[in-house]
Amino acid sequence: MKLLSRLDENFLRGRSCLLRINLDIKEPNEKNWRLQAVVPTIKYLLEHGSKIKILSHRGRPEGEDKELLLAPVMKILSKIVGQELDYLENVRFNSLEHKNDHQFAEELAKNGDFYVNDDFATSHRPHTSISAITSHLPSFAGLLLEKEVKVLTRVREHPSQPLVMIIGGIKIADKAAAIDYLYDKTEAFLMGSAYIDQEDPTLQKEKVIIPSDWSTDNSHERDIGPQTIQQYQEVISGAKTIIWSGPVGLIELPKFRNGSKAVAEAITKTDSFAIAGGGDTSRFLIEEGVADMFDFISTGGGAMLDFLANKELPGLEALKK
Repeated sequence: MKLLSRLDENFLRGRSCLLRINLDIKEPNEKNWRLQAVVPTIKYLLEHGSKIKILSHRGRPEGEDKELLLAPVMKILSKIVGQELDYLENVRFNSLEHKNDHQFAEELAKNGDFYVNDDFATSHRPHTSISAITSHLPSFAGLLLEKEVKVLTRVREHPSQPLVMIIGGIKIADKAAAIDYLYDKTEAFLMGSAYIDQEDPTLQKEKVIIPSDWSTDNSHERDIGPQTIQQYQEVISGAKTIIWSGPVGLIELPKFRNGSKAVAEAITKTDSFAIAGGGDTSRFLIEEGVADMFDFISTGGGAMLDFLANKELPGLEALKK
């Protein structure tokens, strides 16, 4: 994979960079973790004399949508960086973005002399501004993307043992491939979702631990219960590597945050190498004030899981050509 960090300053100075970042933020503010994550690459480019044009998206619009303009996010990002940044409007306003279209990519490429992908969170999607664009400009991985790959490769291929993975959220089926790939290297998979298909063969494996009790609301399972919390805390206490993807309760409601709080507290008490990923998990850790106690917070949810499952990510594969 070709890296921005290895480019000679003579290449960067005076050239215009088409920089793909992730601005898919509902309520932007200066402390937003996704905004803060891309600042190092932006400053690196500016300090090395490059001009920047931002390429990004918000939401899943069907055509133009005033609620999903990039302006509110770009205003805050420019303030963080300390100068006004130029940008193209939400790339998903064009229906060709999802089609990995080379004609659209050629139009986008006219806005830069070289391309940098710093959007790991979208790199599992074969979209025009992620994949096809690399056929039309010299293309490189940004500092954030480089770091994501380095850290996640470490925990996927050479984790310190024991490895424990905590899996919650709604999209449990999307996480089965990661369980399968990491199974032999993992001591336990601690499940924390009510959306579990008991017939799924992956979830019937010996190392996959299903909650033994729940906190409920009108008979609906909303959070892991006290017995499960105690069991999970004991497993976590002995871990040397921890991967957390998805809250273990309905964290939108205060009374169902206890399980996730207990898991977070247990992790911070270990001397493990701990990472977390996915928007809900990351926001929860920030809200609870413990994000800084994790070794790494991935900007990817689905992308992190696909990478951990050793799947090919179109955005990364495109940078190898």
